Amino acid sequence: MANEFKKNHAQVCEAWRLLSAVERATYLQAAVAKLALLTGDANKAKRLFTHLLNAAPMLDDVQRMTGATGESNDLYVTARGKTMVIGGESARAMAVLGQLVAALLTGNEVILHCPSQSEMCVEAAKILHDTGISDDVLSVANDSQTITLLYIDRLAQVAVAGNQSEVQAISQELAKTDGILTQVIAVTDMNGMSEMLTPDYLYRFVTERVRTINTTAIGGNASLLELGTE
Repeated sequence: MANEFKKNHAQVCEAWRLLSAVERATYLQAAVAKLALLTGDANKAKRLFTHLLNAAPMLDDVQRMTGATGESNDLYVTARGKTMVIGGESARAMAVLGQLVAALLTGNEVILHCPSQSEMCVEAAKILHDTGISDDVLSVANDSQTITLLYIDRLAQVAVAGNQSEVQAISQELAKTDGILTQVIAVTDMNGMSEMLTPDYLYRFVTERVRTINTTAIGGNASLLELGTE
């Protein structure tokens, strides 16, 4: 039964990843107004969330690269994978939810963890689940210890909202973990949310891949190679 659950969970998360960013943005857009009400400054939050969602078409861009005769090479971005969104004691709800929107928009499976604002987390997840986002894709883990969660198997990245010392403590703990390298995406500007307004912010939640197709093969559409790069 456990293996079947894991299989179904993986399939649901993969289906979310395979949607276009524009398609994922439609789910998130339906939640923007209600999510904004959880932040204490609904107008500012709406502007921030909308700014992030407006970048969806850019995430769907595919760049054709020069390759050998008889093959095509397409560069595109895709989700990194399992992502934890953490709110520290000093984090504002807007920063936590902005990181959450970014992580979901880019196609990642997300675990939300902000013990100091547990009710906000539960309500935000409910709002997003009501738009059609599966609880396999978005879950809340406020009852667990932060340090324990950082050792979750195959955790690809941690998006932290908090002060510098909170970010540093999490980064130091992640450095002790085994397995894949876990990236830290930090937001420490709780007033201006400046990190989320930079051109490369959303790209920190994705990885590049190259799809190579042999255009001279039978049918002209034989996929030879798909490489992921960090």
